[in-house]
Amino acid sequence: MTSLRLLTPRDRPVLDAFLDGHRASSMILRANLFNSGIEDGPAPFQGLYMGAFSGDALTDVAAHYWNGNVVLQSPTRPVELALAIAGESGRPVNGLLGPWPQVRAVEPELDLDRSRLGKVVPEYLYGLDLADLAVPETLSSGRVVCRSARDADLATLVSWRRDYDLFTMGFPDHSIDDAANREFLAAMIEARHLWVLEEGGRMVSMTSFNATLPDMVQVGGVFTPVECRGRGHGRAVVAGSLQDASADGVAEAILFTEAENYPAQRAYEALGFERIGDYGMVMLDPAA
Repeated sequence: MTSLRLLTPRDRPVLDAFLDGHRASSMILRANLFNSGIEDGPAPFQGLYMGAFSGDALTDVAAHYWNGNVVLQSPTRPVELALAIAGESGRPVNGLLGPWPQVRAVEPELDLDRSRLGKVVPEYLYGLDLADLAVPETLSSGRVVCRSARDADLATLVSWRRDYDLFTMGFPDHSIDDAANREFLAAMIEARHLWVLEEGGRMVSMTSFNATLPDMVQVGGVFTPVECRGRGHGRAVVAGSLQDASADGVAEAILFTEAENYPAQRAYEALGFERIGDYGMVMLDPAA
C-alpha cells in the first residue's frame, strides 16, 4: 500500500538515508536539510517536505522551499507528489528542480504562468572526486589568480549577474532586479561561497557554490563576460574554488550544465568532471 504524507523531524533518519542513496541528484535537498533542518518556515533553506511511502519504506521526496522552489527526488510518483506539496505549502511555485525525467513530467502539470518561464531545457549532471581535479596551467603557473570575492567587487558582480540572468537563465531584461541580486551576492560573499578570477589585476570570471555540505559542494553561477571568453577563465575559476574547497576537507563536487552547452561541457570535462546523470531546472521570471 502506498501513501503520501508530510515529513517531520522524526522522519529525518529515513529521509537522510533515502537521499544519501541519490547523493548527487539530491544535493539541494541534502544541503538545505543540513543548513536548516526539516522544520518549515520563511528563513533561508527552510521548506515543507513530503514523502511517498510503500508500506514503511520511503520511495519519493519533494520539498517546497522558502523561495518558492519545488525540488524533487521522486523516481516513481513525481507528478502526484509535486502537486500535493505545492497545494499543501500554500507558497507560489517559482521554480522546479530535480532529475530531468521528473521535471519534464511535472512541469506541464503544475499551474505555472507560462509567460514567466525562463529556459526549460535538459541539463547534464556532472561529478568529480576532488582528488582527481586537473588544475589548468594558467592557474597553477600564476598567470591568473582565483580568490574569494569581496564587497568591493559588488558593482562588477551585479553587472555580471544581470548578464547571467539574461543569457543563462533566460529572463527578460526588464525583470532583473539589480538590488535583489546585490543582496544575494553580498550574502554569498559573507558565506565565502563566491569566487572571482583575476588576470593582470582585472576580474575576468566568477563562480560560486549554490549548495554545500562538509564533504560535497555544488558548483553554480559560473560566468565569464563575453570579452573575456575563449581563454579558459571559466575552467580556471572553477578549479580555484575547488582547490579552496578541497583544502577545507571537501571530497566531491557536482554541477549541471545545459545539454547543448558544449563549450561548458568541454571545460568541465577538462577539469576531470564526468557525466553521471541528467538534471532539470525550470525557473520563473521573479519580477513578472
